[in-house]
Parts: sequence; C-alpha cells; structure tokens
Amino acid sequence: MKLWLSVKQRWGTPLISSLLSLIVVSLVLIQQQITPFDDHNFLISDMGSQYVSFFTAYRHAWLYHNFQLYSFSQSLGGSLVPTVAYYLMSPFNLLILTFPAAKLLTGITFILMAKLAAIAFTMTTYLQRHFNQQRRAAALFGLAFSLCGFAALNYFDLMWLDALIWLPLILNGLDQGLQTGKTDRFFWWLWVSIITDFYLGYMTVLFTSYYLIYQLIELKTSSFGAECQQRRQQLSRLLITGVLSVLSSLVILIPTAFGLLQTAKSHNSWRNFLPLPTFGNAVFSQLGLGANNYANRLTHDPTLFSTTIVLLLVGVYFVHPKLSRGSKLNAAGLLIAMLLSMWIEGLNTVWHLFQQAAGFPFRNAFFFSFCLILLAYQGWLAQPRLIAKRWQVGLPLILGTLITFGWWSSDQLSDRMVSLNWLMIGLAALALFFTRHRLQQGLLTGLLMTELGLNFSFSMANTPFGYEKAYEQAYTTEYQQMAAVNDPDGQLYRVDDANTLINRGYQEKYDNYNDPMLFNFHDIDYYSSTLNETTRSMLQSLGLYSRNVRRISSVGLSPVTDLLLGVKYNVTLRRDGDAQTEFNHSYLGLGFTIPSQLKDLKLVKNQAIVNQEAILQQLRPQNQRYFMPPQLISEHTTAKPNADRYHYEQTLKLKVTTTGPLYFNDPVGTTKYSSFQVNGAAATPVINANASPLLWELGTFKKGAVVTVTFRTRQANLAKQAFGSLDRVAFQRVIQQLYSGRFIPQYHAKGFQTVVTGQLNNTQSRSWMYLAIPYDDGWRATVNGQSVKPQRIFTGLTAIPVTAGKNTIRLQYRVPGLRISALISALALIGYLSLSAKWRQSSVTQTGKSS
Repeated sequence: MKLWLSVKQRWGTPLISSLLSLIVVSLVLIQQQITPFDDHNFLISDMGSQYVSFFTAYRHAWLYHNFQLYSFSQSLGGSLVPTVAYYLMSPFNLLILTFPAAKLLTGITFILMAKLAAIAFTMTTYLQRHFNQQRRAAALFGLAFSLCGFAALNYFDLMWLDALIWLPLILNGLDQGLQTGKTDRFFWWLWVSIITDFYLGYMTVLFTSYYLIYQLIELKTSSFGAECQQRRQQLSRLLITGVLSVLSSLVILIPTAFGLLQTAKSHNSWRNFLPLPTFGNAVFSQLGLGANNYANRLTHDPTLFSTTIVLLLVGVYFVHPKLSRGSKLNAAGLLIAMLLSMWIEGLNTVWHLFQQAAGFPFRNAFFFSFCLILLAYQGWLAQPRLIAKRWQVGLPLILGTLITFGWWSSDQLSDRMVSLNWLMIGLAALALFFTRHRLQQGLLTGLLMTELGLNFSFSMANTPFGYEKAYEQAYTTEYQQMAAVNDPDGQLYRVDDANTLINRGYQEKYDNYNDPMLFNFHDIDYYSSTLNETTRSMLQSLGLYSRNVRRISSVGLSPVTDLLLGVKYNVTLRRDGDAQTEFNHSYLGLGFTIPSQLKDLKLVKNQAIVNQEAILQQLRPQNQRYFMPPQLISEHTTAKPNADRYHYEQTLKLKVTTTGPLYFNDPVGTTKYSSFQVNGAAATPVINANASPLLWELGTFKKGAVVTVTFRTRQANLAKQAFGSLDRVAFQRVIQQLYSGRFIPQYHAKGFQTVVTGQLNNTQSRSWMYLAIPYDDGWRATVNGQSVKPQRIFTGLTAIPVTAGKNTIRLQYRVPGLRISALISALALIGYLSLSAKWRQSSVTQTGKSS
C-alpha cells in the first residue's frame, strides 16, 4: 500500500498526462482510420519511401542476429552506421520486433503513440521537479508539449520525436546540477539524446546553453557575473560533464561524420550563412491551430503552435503583477533568442548542423514551444485571475489579432480557420479568467484536448494514407518471390527487379528506391540522406537516373553496366504464382581482371555513351565503335510555344547501323522522356526522369532498320544529345575475353564486420582486378594472405592488385573511425565515472564537516 501511494504521488500526474495524450492521439487515429483501428497506414512521405524499409531491415537484423555495419542493399554498398545513427537508434524501435514484417506499419502506429505519451510524461515530470510542486495541472502542460505544432506536423518523422522525450530530462538534470552539483542525470540523458538522434541531439546541446544562461539569470541575486562566480563549482562540473557526455557518444558521432562527409551534405554555400530573414508576417498564423497540413509539410514557417491556453498564459506571465520585471525581461530574452535562431538564415543554418534543411524546415521549432509552455506554467501558478481586467480582455484580443494578421499575410487564407481560432481563444479566456476550481479544471482539460486533437487532425488533412490490408498481402507475396534471389547461399551479386507488388498499398507514387532493404536483396536503387555522393555521381555518369543527391535508380541500366555492376538476375514479379527470374547474360560475377590502363580512365560527367564506349575499348580494343551512331535520314523540329517548359518537338528518322539495343543519352537534362515515341508507340521510363541525364533504351533493332523517334525538348538544337546502338556481337566478344578472369565472391558477417572472399584465376597475367564494390577506406584486402592496397577506379569503385595464376582474395570491412572513437568514448566514460565518484565523496565530506 505504501509503495502504491509512493508511486501515485510521484508518477501519478505524469501518467495522467500520458493517458490524456494517448486518448487524444487515439481519437485522431480513429477519425483518420489508421491501423490498428482501420485500414489506413503511414505509407506516406519519407515514412513510406524510406523509414518502413529501414525499420524492416532493422527488424531482420535483430531477429536473425545479423549486425553487419556494411550493407550491399544501400545502392552498390556502404557503411550502415550513418543510416543506423540517423534513423534507427531509438529504444522505442524495439517495439517493431513484436510485429510480423508485413504488419510493421501497425507497429509504427504503436511507436508513435508510445513516443507522444512519453513526451507528455517527461515534460510533466520536468515541470513538477523544476517548480518543486505536485500540482495536477502540470499534466495539461505536458500534454500540450506532446502534441505541439512540431510533433503534430512531423509525427511520421519518428526519429525526431525522441528529442522531445529526452529534452525535459536533460534540463531536469541541468537543474539538479545547478542546485546540488550532482550531474549524473545530466550526463546520461544528454548521452541518450545524442546517441539516439545525433542530429537533434546537436540542437539540444545548443539549446541547453541557452537554457543554462536563462536559469543563471533567473537564479541570480546580484549580478550575472557574481552568480556565475558563486556557482563556479556547479558550472565547472556541468561543463565538464557536458563535454565528457559528448565525448562518450563519439563512438557513434565519428563514424557517422566520416560517412556523412561522403554524402552531398558536405557541400554547402556561403549564402546559407547570410543574415537574411527566413519568414515573414505569416508566421503569426502558426500561433493558432490549422496553419499546417500534409501539403505544406516540406515548406512552412516555424511550427509555433502550443494551444491558445498556453499562449494566453504566456501573456499572463508578462503582465502578472506578482512576477518580477527582471524575470519577464529574462524570459523575453529567451524567446527572442529562440525566434532569431529561426528567423536569421545564418543562425538557422548553424542550428541545422551547418546545412540547409532539405524540406521539413525549422526542425528546432519545438524548443520555442518548450519555452512557451515553461512560461505558461509559471503564469498558471501565479493565478491568471489576478491580472488586471483590461488584460483579461486585452490578451485574447491581442492573440486573436496576431493570428488573424498571420492568416491574412499567408497564401492560404481560411476564414473558417480564423473563426475557429477566435472561438478557441474566447473559450480559453472564459475558462482561465472567469471560472474556478473543478469547473475551470474540467473546461481547460476539455478545451486543451479538443484544440490539440483538432490541430493534429488538421495536420493530417489531405494526407494520402496507404492501405494496410493491401500492403500486408502484397508484402507477403513479394517477399516470398524475392526470397529466391536474396543471396541464400551467401553469393554476392545484384538483382534488377522490373516491377513491384507493394505499390498497391500506396496512394502516393512510390518509386521503390529502398526495396532492397525492405526485401533483403541487393540492387542499385537507394534513397537516403546518407547516400554516398561519389557512388551516385559515378552511376549517373554511366547513365543511371538520379533525381537528386539523395536518390539513385537502376533505371538506365544497359548490358555494359550490368557487366560492370554484377547484375545477375532480372526479376519480374507476379501477383499470382512465382516471379519470372531471368539470368543476365552480361553477368560475370562482381569483378574480373583488367588491363592496367583502365584503372586510370576518367569518366566524363553524365556522358553515358562516351564513358561506356571508353571502358569497352580499354577492355578489348577494336577499330570500330561498340556504340554505333545511327544514320540520320531526316530531322524535323516543331515549335510548341504554348507547351509547359518543353517548347520543341523533335522528330527524327534514323537508320540503325548495327544489330543491338538503340540508346538515347541526354547529358544536359533537357529532354522530356515521358513524351518518347518510337515508331508511333510510347517508349517511356517507368520513373519520371524528365529533364535529367539518362541513358534510355528505345528498343532492339537489326542493322538497316529505319526507326522514327519523336520526343519533346527544351532546346531546338540537339547537338549535345546522342544516339547509339550497342553492337551485340562485339560486346559478346568482350564477355568471352573477360570470362576466364571472372570473380564470383561470397560474403558473410563476422561479428560487426563484413567479409568478402573468393577465388580468381588470372590466366591472362594481368596486374589488376576490377571489383564492383564502392571504394572505401574501411576495406582491408589480402591476396594470397598478403595485404594489398585497393585503389579507386571510375572515381568510385575498387581495383585490387593481383598476381598471375590463382588468387585467394579476402576483403574485410571495418567502419572508419570506429576503433579510435570507441577508445575515446570508453576513456571519457571512465573519466566521468571517476570524477562523479570523486564529486560525490567530496559532497559527503563537506556535509560531514558542516554537520
């Protein structure tokens, strides 16, 4: 009984807040018909195109104890550490293990609910401890933080929600450090925040410095300098603790940094650091509900919504006669500092890890909501009814006017939303200023839950949710059909899947970039912020389609790139029965011996036909071209001035000069591929590749065939575009010559390491073996037991020195920076534990002396 009373007293209010959050979220999910309540799911935006694949791979790794830190399902291959660190470190992800892979999206719904409830719990706990009281009203403010504007709009970016869970715990630890000198909570919760999401963990470190300054000013009894001097011991301990906590997380941060330096994130512009404004007057609409929805998730003003009750109480804080002027100035300074961090582009860039956010802007907006709720709770504790009558009327009018002004300044003025916000403001003002006791508590609880629920529902407006039952059925069927080509024997090769079944579960267009991770096979497609830029640009120069620096597709493959990249099978899936699996006759393995001069060949940017021709000529020189240009019989250009962007229609009549597939290559990206017609029939890619460099196959034709090609372009002149037919017979001679020196490797996991092994018979006594694995400093190679140094080839792939005759080749991957970072982290952790024990002993000694 005593234990129950203790638990109830300590955790009762946070648990109430979590329960209220679960009720609101559940009602919205029921209203939106989301699984497990109905048939919709979160196959939307990045959740549908990235996260569900990553979570499925995560589940597979845990259940099959396959913890490799290198993945061949990330395009051609790459370190998994950046992907895991950015997307998969949350402890809440373990809930996925309790669901079958086909029902993983139901598990994701439960993770969302658990995280939002956890935010409410930790925020309520923080408020109770920060103000050293157990009032039940804290539950409402914890609830407000759990469904603030940032959480309501970015609910499907699950990894970001963890930062809102840990933030109150970190600040509670900082409070404890300032008051008592004990830093354990601060160390561990900061460490958890960085480890589980280094990106927002970095932002949390920045905000912690703002909060520390705010707290020092709030606690000072004389000057700021004197306060710092008086608390120098606590401050020095907190500073040391913070540094050691960050150092202890380097085991994740350093390998992740090495990985991210290989992405396009390493490129930046000085313009991103200019002191320019990032938003205008429309930001005031963000104070009210309904300012955001799915359509504007990628571009919007800071999500400042925290409910009208919170905003009115912030106003109460600033006009309350019992609160000091100094505290109000300090609070205003904190709010202004946080607003400037979003409003000034240079500061905003610094907050976003020195990068411009690619969609989903102002990812630090929840810190502002935290500040609002902190001040609102102080306003509540000071009793709102004590402010002057003019403010009881004036504050609602000021807030309503600001929100209305924001809506009038925006591009999406909604009279309905403006009216609804005025209604909520009026009801909130009545409840705060003109009711008391239980009636007030009931009204505020109902209003807060209603407003949070409405805003969450409005954030989901126009969302093209996926279909759960269709996805479950399609996933099960596709997984069974792809099982035959997901390397059951450990052989390392790649697959090109021509179609997919799971798209039936989507309303949005899904381009299947991450299907290799979803179904555990190796392809070339990949979509992630962690995509290796060298690999992407090299593949694009070989003719493959890349929409942007985060995506690479297998669209654009040719027999030459099939050979170079080790594509063994072409798979066509069927809704009923088995997949149609065809062996790719260009396949020789994942590598082969090459002449030494090929190692030095430089690819020409986006010139696919030029580059593939140069490679073939190096592999087997011949006087005639491998890609034979067709003879131009006639050319006609028709201007289309009223067309959108593509103002010229090209009609070419071509005579094919060799038997084989005919290709078109546009290195400058001015072609509308979706307009292609060949002999009057559509010949368009399965993906929208318009205005992008691409090697596109128009069909296979015999020598002498006349082909009429029609397509749209942005320019009348076709000087930079190229046509070419791959000489099938000549290319087959290349295959035959390379066959004896082919390399067909196996791979397996060894602990956290990935090992690739195989035999090579170098009958032509060549000095180098080409290997279709991205060049990476993490690879250690041995040939016949002797260590060798791999080198780059084609900018981004690997060449290994070999000897004449038989070669036993072994490659082992070690994540760059992992060992040294693990050592630093271990030393930092040991250092903190030693210091912490010393500080505790010092505190005990001082307590003994004082007594």
